[in-house]
Amino acid sequence: MMQGIKEDYLIAKERKANPYVIMRYVETQLTLLSPITPHFAQYCWKKYAYPVFEKSQNYGPTCAANLMNQPWPLANAAFDKSAADMYTYLGKVKSNVRNGFDTAKTGGNKKKAKKGAVAEAPKELEKCYIFVAKEYPEFQQKCLQVLQGFEFNEQNQIQGDYVAAIREAFKEDKKLGGIAMKFVGFQVKLAETEGKDAALRLESKFDEVAVIEGNKPFLFEQMKGIKAVEVLVNTSDAAKAVEGSEKVREEAAPSKPTVHFC
Repeated sequence: MMQGIKEDYLIAKERKANPYVIMRYVETQLTLLSPITPHFAQYCWKKYAYPVFEKSQNYGPTCAANLMNQPWPLANAAFDKSAADMYTYLGKVKSNVRNGFDTAKTGGNKKKAKKGAVAEAPKELEKCYIFVAKEYPEFQQKCLQVLQGFEFNEQNQIQGDYVAAIREAFKEDKKLGGIAMKFVGFQVKLAETEGKDAALRLESKFDEVAVIEGNKPFLFEQMKGIKAVEVLVNTSDAAKAVEGSEKVREEAAPSKPTVHFC
């Protein structure tokens, strides 16, 4: 977990890391490893880490020469739920970017070329649009408002006949009601894994455009072929002007941006 967070940090900072952050990471990592691999941790501490700590004039914590005497790490701030949510969000966006890029390169064709046939060359992609939604489509908002009227137990499982309530809400349009039922089923499952608030929230908790704009190096790591990235609200005129993006734009939802490569 810590190793992954450190790597994500280095990517986001384009390898221009704050030395203090890296020193704190090394101190914490070796201290946590000490009870598990004491000889290895002590060797790394004595050979590489402690000499740096000893010479540093501005590094806050006082480190023991022997790792066995090093205090157990303590958090220096309260858990930041908002920051944790943003980190999780960026991880999902990065995954969407990678999957969208791979799909766009092959034109969505996952089938292998027939024996003897010349394989189609991957498309050259230079630009990526990320579509962010400020709100759900009207019918999905209606679904969430219906679900908000139900109680959830301690396991975040919905209580009551929500299916009947959704059918009643869309009784005038059975086709749309069927689509709504699929959406509701997904949100009910999401509530069980991520909590009621996350599943029934009508809008994102933070400015998605700003978060994505500020983390492009992380999201597009090792994608040097992409020369331009635009982050657009999916209902804006600029977004509507992007050729061939209608389906992708419509699929965007709060906290669930979509990507379009060209």
